[in-house]
Amino acid sequence: MGLDMGMYDLFEYFLSRPWLLLVLFLLYVFIYALSVLMSGPRPGKNPFSVSHIKPVGDLVTDKQVRDRVIKQRFKISKVPEEIDDIIIGSGIGGLGAASILSRSGHCVLVLEQHDQAGGCCHTFHEKGYEFDTGIHYIGKMYEGADNRALIDMVTGGKIEYPKMTECYDVVCLGGSDKVKKFKIMDNRKAFAEELIKNFPEEKEAIEKFMVLLKDARSYFMGFYVLKVLPKWLASLLSSIGIMDLVFRPWSKYTSKSTKEVLDSLTDNDDLKAVLTYSFGDYGVAPSKSPFGLQATLLNHYMGGAFYIRGGPSEIALHAIPVIEKSGGRVLVNARVNKIILSDKGRAVGVEVKTGDGSTQIFAKRVISDAGVFNTFTKLLPQEVAQKSKLYPAIKNVGNSLSYMSVFIGMDGSQQELGIEGHNMWCFNRTDQEKAMYEWLDMSVEDAAHSEVPLMFVSFPSAKDPTWPQRFPDKSTCLIITVGRFEWFARWQNERLKHRSEEYEGLKNRMGRQMWNQLTAICPKLEGRDDYFEVGSPLSSKYYMGYEEGEIYGLDHTINKFLPSSAIQLRPKTDIPGLYLTGQDILVCGFSGALFGGMLCASSVLHRNLHNDLAKVVKDVKAAAKAEKKTS
Repeated sequence: MGLDMGMYDLFEYFLSRPWLLLVLFLLYVFIYALSVLMSGPRPGKNPFSVSHIKPVGDLVTDKQVRDRVIKQRFKISKVPEEIDDIIIGSGIGGLGAASILSRSGHCVLVLEQHDQAGGCCHTFHEKGYEFDTGIHYIGKMYEGADNRALIDMVTGGKIEYPKMTECYDVVCLGGSDKVKKFKIMDNRKAFAEELIKNFPEEKEAIEKFMVLLKDARSYFMGFYVLKVLPKWLASLLSSIGIMDLVFRPWSKYTSKSTKEVLDSLTDNDDLKAVLTYSFGDYGVAPSKSPFGLQATLLNHYMGGAFYIRGGPSEIALHAIPVIEKSGGRVLVNARVNKIILSDKGRAVGVEVKTGDGSTQIFAKRVISDAGVFNTFTKLLPQEVAQKSKLYPAIKNVGNSLSYMSVFIGMDGSQQELGIEGHNMWCFNRTDQEKAMYEWLDMSVEDAAHSEVPLMFVSFPSAKDPTWPQRFPDKSTCLIITVGRFEWFARWQNERLKHRSEEYEGLKNRMGRQMWNQLTAICPKLEGRDDYFEVGSPLSSKYYMGYEEGEIYGLDHTINKFLPSSAIQLRPKTDIPGLYLTGQDILVCGFSGALFGGMLCASSVLHRNLHNDLAKVVKDVKAAAKAEKKTS
């Protein structure tokens, strides 16, 4: 009788709340859809295994030996006969997808337009110095982290990732004569304590902010799910609000800007500047970025910031042999002119520019790591590209900002110059966003004669423990700031390294201004610049293939994370045989592009690689636990 009454009460409860029945039904549909996500074609071989992780070996320092791996110049005779996948671009999104597919038995050809593989992971040498270009620090690279397990699958685990200092970033606010410095620590407790020490009157706001950071830790799960569910289901669940219910952090922190959230916590401009300091890591001002993105970035480094022993070119050096093991190749100086479509509209190959014309290469599918914008505006026939459902999303999201880089080689050791293994973020004003836009709105002539409002400063030589042995009594510095392609567009058709004196004068004046601002903060560096080179957005266009020197591909404003764009920006396109990889389909940065590569491989293989990776992580942790017991 009691059971009957309980069932009756339950029945009445649901009858009085019909919306709850709908929610439960749709949740069932949602869970069922996840269970059959990778159904359909037979899934490919599991590419992940803990056995792929090999011991870290000695660093290969012989340049000729390294070049034989990462600088294999394109020749048609080097192209494999039967290719499963052609990948355009060798950034970590391209190499990551290629390595994973190769471990599943695919023969993959990677084509890189530059003279060295690696994309933003490549390094270059000038006047006895080694410079990195795009990898300045990476989060979640400790043993047992998803990121570490995935990159170990891509490279064979042969790379070591030294941890940077516990204070991995230093924020400098104000002009050089009155600069205030704030340490950013790599664990939650120390991070909060350091903030409260600097802003004791803002303790309540800081504690609320830390709660928001914790709440936003699962932010990206909702964004990720939108890209793996069938499009129709993702659209349905978004339109009726189920995504909002199931993935609350994603829903809550996408629609609110970073500025909006911080304005609700405090009126202290210095504190807000410190909490948003790293927006340069994704290139979007706080008023335009989703708070979830900024929170995810800060959470990413809770657990440590890491570098790469031997420099970022280690990634390509160890990923390429994995690709070659299955018969694939990674060839450089291979500029792809276009993607070849069959009569039925399927992507079946690419056309590569050669010295005396061009050559065509065919494969089962084509994967682009050249950026979504480049793929759909330059490599595909426009009558095909504009009919794609992806095309409006590209226009709606738009491209990210361009940037300027300054590479400095210094004659002196780390100790002598007083530099440390952390990054510096320097702002000449507390109102960072206003200052940045005022500078970007200037003419190039005015900008070249003005203070630079935002600078990211890295000392790569202080992050790599092998540096003193490889380059004794030398150090390097990299300074980056935002810029405008339009400042230098008039010189884009002039030859690299032979552009006009006016161009060289303007960009070098900007570079010197950045250096002068830095030496005012770090006086020991003054006069120690032995090598000095400035890169403009034109340099980025030439070396990296970005159309207007954009640093992060598609822009990372709120628009990119809304369902209308997120659902379309996925690996498998509506052009048969064409897939996308890298930062544009997920998020910018090394980890974002790396997981973009896994997402692409998952789509090609019709396999849930997320679950396969989780199994590897579990095995790694179990092995570490067993080793600890025996030691």
